[in-house]
Amino acid sequence: MARFWENETPKEARSEKNVLRWYPKAGQLQVSRPDYEDNNGQTRPGKSVTLNVSALREESDDVKTAARSMFEEIISRLEG
Repeated sequence: MARFWENETPKEARSEKNVLRWYPKAGQLQVSRPDYEDNNGQTRPGKSVTLNVSALREESDDVKTAARSMFEEIISRLEG
């Protein structure tokens, strides 16, 4: 797997408890716990999960519809 995180600067949204990193060229969305400082004083990303958004395009219409519905609900909660 290509190391997209080394080749692309993500768009970020940070809160006290989460960090979202969107890599548009790679089509990857990372959701992480906050960054932390390791024993050597270097800043490291918290535990992360990566969603391959591009791969959702390759799925069935049912999967794409369900994913779109989930994202719309997330957006609705952010707005409300």
